Amino acid sequence: MYSICYVNTAGTNVFLTIECKTNAGSFFIYKKGSLLRSVYVTPTGRDIQPGQTLISSSSCYSIVEFIGEGCFGRVAKCKNLSTDEIVALKIKKDIAYVQDKEKEVFMLNVIGILNSDHTNIVTFFERFEYMGQICLAFEMLDGHLYQLLEQRGWKPMAINEIRPIAKQLLGALDALKGLGVMHTDIKPDNIMLVNRHDQPLRVKLIDFGAALLASDVQLGMDIQPLGYRAPEVALGLPFTEAVDVWGVGCVLAYLYLTDNLFPVDCEYQIMKSMVEVLGLPEGHQLRAGLFSECYFKLEKAEYTAANNMKPVEQRNSLIELPSSLDALVHIYPKGEAAELEDRREFVHLMKGLLHIDGDRRICPRQAMQQSFITMAHLIEHLDSTDYLTRSRTFMSGCQREDSIDWVPSPTKSTAGLAVGEPPSVSSSQATMLFHAGSHEDTTNTGSDSIAAAIASSSRSRKMLRRAQRLLNRITATCNSCCKTRVEE
Repeated sequence: MYSICYVNTAGTNVFLTIECKTNAGSFFIYKKGSLLRSVYVTPTGRDIQPGQTLISSSSCYSIVEFIGEGCFGRVAKCKNLSTDEIVALKIKKDIAYVQDKEKEVFMLNVIGILNSDHTNIVTFFERFEYMGQICLAFEMLDGHLYQLLEQRGWKPMAINEIRPIAKQLLGALDALKGLGVMHTDIKPDNIMLVNRHDQPLRVKLIDFGAALLASDVQLGMDIQPLGYRAPEVALGLPFTEAVDVWGVGCVLAYLYLTDNLFPVDCEYQIMKSMVEVLGLPEGHQLRAGLFSECYFKLEKAEYTAANNMKPVEQRNSLIELPSSLDALVHIYPKGEAAELEDRREFVHLMKGLLHIDGDRRICPRQAMQQSFITMAHLIEHLDSTDYLTRSRTFMSGCQREDSIDWVPSPTKSTAGLAVGEPPSVSSSQATMLFHAGSHEDTTNTGSDSIAAAIASSSRSRKMLRRAQRLLNRITATCNSCCKTRVEE
């Protein structure tokens, strides 16, 4: 039997598919340009294998290989036969998860109004059903942060490598906050590299299966993975989008330590570690928390009886974890002055991201104005040319073409400067800061190879030209401010 299955006339292309049904399955004949091609589809979707093709209303997806699996189903690397584009396809494997999958589709449609490249969020293409299974098509990304550290032999990321990742994640949270959306599942596995070869530090946030609208939050909800769960969630307090800021703080600590700052296998140990590193929650938090008594009014024996489980007595870690956030500054050997100052600014940002009171935690937009992100504090270390070179290059590798918000503004408060007071920097010094990437770096480190890859891209060259124009504007602004002060 031959029948026209569907015709898609989107844009200027006509996508024609003819279905040929047999007892063994179905053949689909489709037109791509001037060529006619055919694919075979198995009669059941339960045993989908590489080489088979899944059909949506607009595309044919040929499965290349399966690259991941979870409780929701499997993720397949596929080729869109109508565009030759490689995509990632989430294929749900159990009918029990249909409601969760539809919830994810709803959230993806909510955030679909955002520019996914500008907001560092995965691009969602379409949802379709195949043999009773729900399939979601996404852009193909290039491995998550856990895999990145694994490939690096669990070598901690340099502080100036962490900065661009922090900026991108904060930008994503700021965009989500503007829509009233909470991700609630931020962890290294859900942050993926875009292209590890051309843009080694460019990342995107993925997996909105656990996302919530802020208006749908209910007291006592069980959200966020252990080790990345905000204290207000653990205590049973009201919570907001600030829980995602906490998650980002935990991710940055993971990149810096190559270990979780807080345990991931025991709620008792999580709260114990939070108190040791950050201090006790305030009295009003403990009094209002639905679950406060599970942690703060019970002895270990009582905890076991109340929760029907024994707390983990000792945490296993391959490194000596810090006793406070301040200890992060000196956990590694002392480097050059600029790097040491960078660590201090990193810790200052971490204190804002990991404030134990969610109501007082820094918001994403405020965090992006912190000195660690803007690099304003590095103006004082223009003698550390190599470090500035790498820092500048790493940031350019993740920068959007139409955004200049990473550049320190002379009209905003920066480290050690009053509002409106221009930094004392000459044009030649500013050139050294913004064009440090043009100097040859003679050091031979792992991070240098990333810097070289970024600097060689056309994107970086465009950013350097933009930096020159920005330099001229900043210099003119500084001269104007100085002239005004002299006249006063």
